[in-house]
Amino acid sequence: MLRDLLILLIITLLPALPLEGKKRTANTVKQEKREVNRRIEQTRGKIKSNLEQTRRQLAQFESLGAEISMADKSISALSHKVDSVTAREKALADTVEISRKRVDALKASYAESLRSIRRQRQLSSATTFIFSSRSFSEARRRMRYLRELSNWQTEKATDLHEAIKILEVRQNELDSMRRTLAASLSELKIQKGKLVKARSESNALVGKLRRQGRQLNQALNEQQARNKRLDDELNRIIEEEARAAAEAERQRRIAAEKAAKEAEAAEAAKKAQTVQNNKKQTGNSASPKKGGEKNNKTTATPPTIPETKAAASKQKRQKEIANVPGTPRKPAAKTFEQAKGRLPMPVTGPAVIVSDFGRHAHEEFSKVEVQNNGIDIETSPGASAVAVYPGTVSMVIVMDGFHNVVLVRHGEYLTVYAGITDLAVHKGQQVTAGQALGRIYSDPADGNRTRLHFEVRREKEKLNPSLWLR
Repeated sequence: MLRDLLILLIITLLPALPLEGKKRTANTVKQEKREVNRRIEQTRGKIKSNLEQTRRQLAQFESLGAEISMADKSISALSHKVDSVTAREKALADTVEISRKRVDALKASYAESLRSIRRQRQLSSATTFIFSSRSFSEARRRMRYLRELSNWQTEKATDLHEAIKILEVRQNELDSMRRTLAASLSELKIQKGKLVKARSESNALVGKLRRQGRQLNQALNEQQARNKRLDDELNRIIEEEARAAAEAERQRRIAAEKAAKEAEAAEAAKKAQTVQNNKKQTGNSASPKKGGEKNNKTTATPPTIPETKAAASKQKRQKEIANVPGTPRKPAAKTFEQAKGRLPMPVTGPAVIVSDFGRHAHEEFSKVEVQNNGIDIETSPGASAVAVYPGTVSMVIVMDGFHNVVLVRHGEYLTVYAGITDLAVHKGQQVTAGQALGRIYSDPADGNRTRLHFEVRREKEKLNPSLWLR
């Protein structure tokens, strides 16, 4: 960058060099100086503009990468769904075909029985058929035959109606399944189209970024330097909090030891005073008589149970009650550690992770190694950062490139929210899960791109936030 600046500076200064034999005045020198300064500023502006454009293209490339990843996952899930629905549709179609054949068979059988009965009725009516019997027993058999024939006809009709209903239900299921399959195939086609478009845009951006060379390296180096500054500052704050906590614990122990020594000294002085009083009482009393001894015994103050022993006895009774079977107990409170994998996204509105946790080679620029101590989440303009778990705001800092950074402590764990503007909390404030910490900054120079940097730490240990979010 410095070399380019020097070259451009020399080019801009060449026209301002004095020509041999040309007379220069004070006004001419001033004009030349102003022109040189103007051209220098223009050069700096172009370099700055090119660098900002590279930063925007890098951010766009990361967004496209996240979009491609989501499209890949969506296509994979939809492909599995299409395969499953296709298999179910085929099985259901086979079932429908079996039901249709059964209905056709029942219809044919029922139609044949109706034709047979019609032919019999044409020959004779049921009354004639019964009264033409040669005996009473034959008449009874003919009546039973007609009744059974009627029942058989009813059963055939019922079977046919039930088979038709089953066929209709299965046909409706098949139609619904085919609509679902058509919708899934349509969605799959749309996602594939998005994927092709995103990959095309990404490849075009990669070509532009590779041609920019130095600006790309500078932008990536600045990004890594910015991340390191944030990491160093967070480590410093955590170390200060640890020292303050250790000092507070030390002062507490000193105070406790001092109180214990004072209590011990007071107890010793009390015992000494009691011994001294007993000696005085013994010296002042006359030779004791039996009656006097009896009186002394009756007037002596009985020993009292110390309050500490009474409290211990009370605690023992409470424990015994608590251990009785069937005694209700309060459930253990959930901790931040137990909430792993169930925390909500730290943003309101849609959320896409555009940069993953850890150290890894850049997706398209293999020579560039990226270190991310958290994840970067892209959302819509106007979205807010929200606390993922109840805690205390331990610190709010301002950092170049991150605007406001909020640290929320949850016992030995911390969550970090960087990229906030319009703060809604302050240091020392208790926050609840889902409470807004402030609005996420939207970059007007980059199409209002809105990103939050989010970290999870166990003191200074950096954890993968994706494993903690649901």
